[in-house]
Amino acid sequence: MCKILRPKVYLHSIYNVDLKKLKKAQKIKGIIVDLDNTLVPYGQEEIDSKVRDWVKEALKLDFKLCIISNSNSKRTKRIAQLLNIPYYSKFFKPLKICFNKGLKILGTGQEETIVIGDQIFTDVWGGNRAKLFTILVTPLIPQDSRWTYPQRTLERIILTFWKKKNILLKENSNWPE
Repeated sequence: MCKILRPKVYLHSIYNVDLKKLKKAQKIKGIIVDLDNTLVPYGQEEIDSKVRDWVKEALKLDFKLCIISNSNSKRTKRIAQLLNIPYYSKFFKPLKICFNKGLKILGTGQEETIVIGDQIFTDVWGGNRAKLFTILVTPLIPQDSRWTYPQRTLERIILTFWKKKNILLKENSNWPE
């Protein structure tokens, strides 16, 4: 099934992203991360201490971080400011313009940047179209925007197909060397 939709890595959550392994793959310098159901549960205003620790660890390892979200701009801005990282919040994912804006904000190139998100049709598809290394994570909670429901149904079908064919398995993927 269409490679443009397939992430390079499929994980349970951002906490399973091996930041030290990425750091050893010296070419990775920037991380574009989705907001809803990747960093924080959909619609939630509070930031979990685990997220704060993950962001601190990434920054300590000298990664540049940027939130790219189709979510509400005010909420995205507030969370980004609390985490002290830049953001871009327009309703344009999966268009390459969003990811190119993220690259510009980070000051990194395509080969130096990864995308982490919970949706195939926004984060992975857009990241792959922009020629970035993509990581799909399981959504933090099942609740989503009503606009996302049809996509989630199709995603479940695709993920089931990939799992049955051993095309994509969680925690067993192609990390950058």
